Amino acid sequence: MIENWKDTAFGSDFGGDFLELVEQMANEEVSIDLIFQNTDVKKYLDGRVSLKKRTDNNVNFINSKFGQYIHFEDLIIALSVMIVESSLNGKVDLTKAYGSKIVDFNFKKDEIKPVYFALKDIHNEPDDYVLFEMCREEERKKTLKDIQEILIEFEKLLE
Repeated sequence: MIENWKDTAFGSDFGGDFLELVEQMANEEVSIDLIFQNTDVKKYLDGRVSLKKRTDNNVNFINSKFGQYIHFEDLIIALSVMIVESSLNGKVDLTKAYGSKIVDFNFKKDEIKPVYFALKDIHNEPDDYVLFEMCREEERKKTLKDIQEILIEFEKLLE
């Protein structure tokens, strides 16, 4: 499935930066905890920082020598694709999404629920996110369609 959503998840500069971060921090295994250790996305998922205050919610790469960041919505979309891919195939084949590695992605249901709810919010309120400010109408429709497909697969995981 990752190849179906590779442009939405990893095709942008921010998605590509997240893919690079994942490949740098993971030898053969990725976990939600590892992503939390290398980014500050948890502050948004825990609600310590409100997403409603502004549309340019940047997630910083904590261990990056470049001081990189990614928009929250880009990270959530990419992370959701990785979660779905892992559950369907047992591994995340990043080579099918502009990457160079195949990694195990371990997670627990309770760890991924906040990611699911964040993805659902992005789908339901796209105007709250800078990603959709930058999209032309055709790109917006494709991105929302992809997110809907990801949500359907994600919901199967949570059943």
